[in-house]
Amino acid sequence: MPRTPGRIWADGDRDLAEGLMAALRAPQDDREEEQAIAESLTHPLHSYPAKLHPATARILVDIVGQSARRPQPIVDPFCGSGTTLVEIRAAGMRAIGIDLNPLAVLVSRAKTYTVPARRRKEIRDAGHEISGQVLAAGKAARRSGAAAAPIRKPTGFDPNARNRRLASWYAPHVRRELEMIAAALDDLRAHDPELADVLTACLSAILYKVSSRASDTDPTWVEKNVPRGAAARYFAQRVELLFAGLGDFPPGHPAEVFEMDARRMAEVIPDGTAGGVITSPPYAGTYDYAEHQRLRFDFLALRHRQLDEGEIGSRRSFETNAEAQQFWQRALADTLDAIARALAPGATAAIVIGDSVAKTRAVFALDDLRAALTDELVLEAWASQQRPLLGGIEKRVFAERPKAEHIVLLRRR
Repeated sequence: MPRTPGRIWADGDRDLAEGLMAALRAPQDDREEEQAIAESLTHPLHSYPAKLHPATARILVDIVGQSARRPQPIVDPFCGSGTTLVEIRAAGMRAIGIDLNPLAVLVSRAKTYTVPARRRKEIRDAGHEISGQVLAAGKAARRSGAAAAPIRKPTGFDPNARNRRLASWYAPHVRRELEMIAAALDDLRAHDPELADVLTACLSAILYKVSSRASDTDPTWVEKNVPRGAAARYFAQRVELLFAGLGDFPPGHPAEVFEMDARRMAEVIPDGTAGGVITSPPYAGTYDYAEHQRLRFDFLALRHRQLDEGEIGSRRSFETNAEAQQFWQRALADTLDAIARALAPGATAAIVIGDSVAKTRAVFALDDLRAALTDELVLEAWASQQRPLLGGIEKRVFAERPKAEHIVLLRRR
């Protein structure tokens, strides 16, 4: 959500509509408070494209949580990097996340890893020990005659193809440091896979920072002078950040996070058992999550074929498939049907969705969502905020009707 304020309009139940308007304004109203929320808990651990602002998520958790009965879970079927799950856990409620992206599952689990103090200390101790080992190995490698550490060869992956895909993105000394961290996590995984996965999320968080890739969403190659030892130190900093953030959660259980298509959520959430849903489905034709995270997939050896094949509303699908709009609308309808089935009677769902440009056509998300509603869901309230137009195509396709981002509140009959 951009920081630039835009005109807001709303309808439906007055109190609920005002709450949704506040959620849209949250990233813009009080910069100091908003920044404090964004930097709280485990929110800053890992970057992620189109991340929901934590201040918005916090308001929506409050709204949706009012109709939830414990121990009913609050569900995010497109959980991404876990922003909403973190806020659900912070509110002391049970959280369930679903995402087809294996990286999203890895990061969400780490950010909501609610465990006793002793176990949190193991995270910090193991992370700093690995960082120290890598720094020491780096100093030893600079001595005359020292042999370079071997490059990892993850099982089931072609090492030559993997090396070709990674070689141009990292300076040799950076690549060695990263591979040493990953190798240490492989060793840890042999006897403590849970702890290894949590620390792998910390490694993932720094992979673009020390690469020559401009950002998560921009694959432009840029020159970066990454000092020796920086990767190991950045890794330790992320471990420390995670350790501190996890300590701020109230007692409870970690979020349950499943790698699967949101439309299949009935496989893990029995009908009529969810106390609420808060989610932001992909905006049609806007992002390619599989492409944005491919460097991380390659380095961490994460299998992502299901994401490649099943990603909803991806930009590449609109560029290559003439029927992409119909597929998107059908997927949205199937998702809303799955949400309706999961919700307990009287429970609510907050859906954050935005207008977009799919190839060269405007997609008005609120229209698509309304058309996809089933009889089981009642539209209680909605709020929309005008968004700035980026580039000539958006200015042309949104010339007669403003581009907006929406929050819709639905209630299960």
